[in-house]
Amino acid sequence: MSHAKRRARARHSGRKEQSIARIQKQHGSQQKRTIFAPVIGLGMTIVLVIGLAFLIIIGHGGNTVNASGGNPAGNVPPGYGSLNHAKGTCGNVGQAPCPAADPGWFAVKSESPQAVALAISGSNQFIMMKGRYGYATTDMPAMIHAYGARTGNDYYDDDHWVVSVRDVTGMRRGIFDFVYDRVHQRMRFASYGVLTAQDANSRQAFPYISSSTALARLQSKLKLQLMAGKQPELIFFPIDPNFPVLTSPVHKWSGGGNSPMEPIWHMVASNGTDYFVGLDMNVYTHTNLPIAKGQP
Repeated sequence: MSHAKRRARARHSGRKEQSIARIQKQHGSQQKRTIFAPVIGLGMTIVLVIGLAFLIIIGHGGNTVNASGGNPAGNVPPGYGSLNHAKGTCGNVGQAPCPAADPGWFAVKSESPQAVALAISGSNQFIMMKGRYGYATTDMPAMIHAYGARTGNDYYDDDHWVVSVRDVTGMRRGIFDFVYDRVHQRMRFASYGVLTAQDANSRQAFPYISSSTALARLQSKLKLQLMAGKQPELIFFPIDPNFPVLTSPVHKWSGGGNSPMEPIWHMVASNGTDYFVGLDMNVYTHTNLPIAKGQP
């Protein structure tokens, strides 16, 4: 019996120790919660204080921007360069419209190549670029006709005058391209292409394929002559944007004509058909040309 009593007391003692352990654990959790609550509250207070300070700094910064320029009162007059004034003297609300940009038109008295060369040599752009590119004079300008273009852009719709220029040794240094406004008898600079001594075209005047060479090509390929009263003309056209992708297996074109500086010859043959001799010396018809869609 004494042995059974001892075991009973041991079991009772074990349950009592487990109860004490649970009580101590619960008390520890309560202590942790009691400690964390002020910490969380303090953290929220710090966040609120930092946020308020940030708002104050932003507001002060805005006042600083408005008061920049050394005006402590912050009453910056609405002068140019301040943040509370439209930039520029025209085109803004309450201002006069801005004048149209000056494209640099200059007069040309006639369509003779001699008159055009004289007008080009006296133009501001030609004179300004002389020192930089080292040319001295022009060759004879050539008219490049806009082939059937109706784009609303004078670059494509108007004819052009293109001329190569050479230095005092006779070496060609570049090519000028000018838009020609026939109605108003004026021209404007469009572009300039540089030629180096390594370029094959640096030793000959533009255009690099003559009209007689183009006509001979037409005769040899198709056994045709020019229609009576017609003359060969250099032309260019707005190219289909797909074709300049040189790596395209479908859209291939090496005939030229997509720039006034790379014109092709247009001839009306004795059979009444329009033919074109390209830079590659192939003979094409109108349907072969990669003209931009929507063009004639």
